[in-house]
Amino acid sequence: MKSNGKSRSDDQPSPQEMASRLKERVYVTFTALAVLLAMNLHSHDPKPGASAVSLLVTVAAILMAGLVADLISHSTVHASLPTRAELRHQLEVAWGAGGAIVGPLILLGLSALGVFSTSTALIGGQWMLVAALAFFAWLSLRRSKLGFWRTLWLMLVLVLVGVVVIALQLLAHS
Repeated sequence: MKSNGKSRSDDQPSPQEMASRLKERVYVTFTALAVLLAMNLHSHDPKPGASAVSLLVTVAAILMAGLVADLISHSTVHASLPTRAELRHQLEVAWGAGGAIVGPLILLGLSALGVFSTSTALIGGQWMLVAALAFFAWLSLRRSKLGFWRTLWLMLVLVLVGVVVIALQLLAHS
């Protein structure tokens, strides 16, 4: 028996749930990438604590905006509020997407401990986010029927866009 895109005996997310998770993760990753770039390029002496707080606040804001947009769009399309299961899915998507910044936050924490400079942490976090784009695309697409080459192509497109974002920011500020 199906309920909300899942069978009761199957804990695997439906294709729609996987797509919403990937979409939100990509949005958050690009937002975090932009924040890290801006902090590194516009701050003369970035501090790890201030950088981490800026990243957390920005990502929390984008996640809340996405959650509110999901609630409003669901209510508009279905003329009702989401069910408990649908709301739980929306919250899981938002919470899961927030995981995109764990790596950069760890690097900023190491920077605060003096392992390396904050600038190095910000740059490392940018490249970590680009790698995460490919990884999460692969996680979402690995069960698809697109085949190896199409999956690889989509992963490379995401990585290329991430690299282009970094390159454009660097060009704009050089």
